[in-house]
Amino acid sequence: MRFILIDKIDRLEVGRSAQGHKQIAHDEDYFRDHFPGYPLVPGVLILESLAQLGGRLVEASVREASGRRVLPMLAKFEHAKLVRQVRPGDRLDLTVNVLAIGDDASRVTGTAQVGGKKAATAEIMYAMLDLDRAAGHMSDAEAQALSDWSDRVWRELKTPQ
Repeated sequence: MRFILIDKIDRLEVGRSAQGHKQIAHDEDYFRDHFPGYPLVPGVLILESLAQLGGRLVEASVREASGRRVLPMLAKFEHAKLVRQVRPGDRLDLTVNVLAIGDDASRVTGTAQVGGKKAATAEIMYAMLDLDRAAGHMSDAEAQALSDWSDRVWRELKTPQ
């Protein structure tokens, strides 16, 4: 299963906000078990989509402001609400806004919509893993693998870093 839950970042305003989307395919792996005969996108994956877009926004914002390579790692959801079902064929439109970005943590708000109607909202907090100062936390090879992965994801989402 592919675990990048954004198809494209449509707009990214560094330090402020981002918009992206995920077109929900009829053959997503999770529909086999969630639920047969009445497929629904698991709510946790809707929240993960918001977290991934917010992470990209934070990563780009830190890089532009300081030149640091960070990997925002999901730390906490707060005030998460799932208010509408998301089904096969839906386009999940995602919006995130920066609340705060610090050296070691950041926070965004996110809203997911389908057809202009709210599907989910959440505040999302990230712990920041500085890939340039990761000594002691990971090997140079692990840090390089994460940097390469991040670069590949940026290319796939076709949005400037």
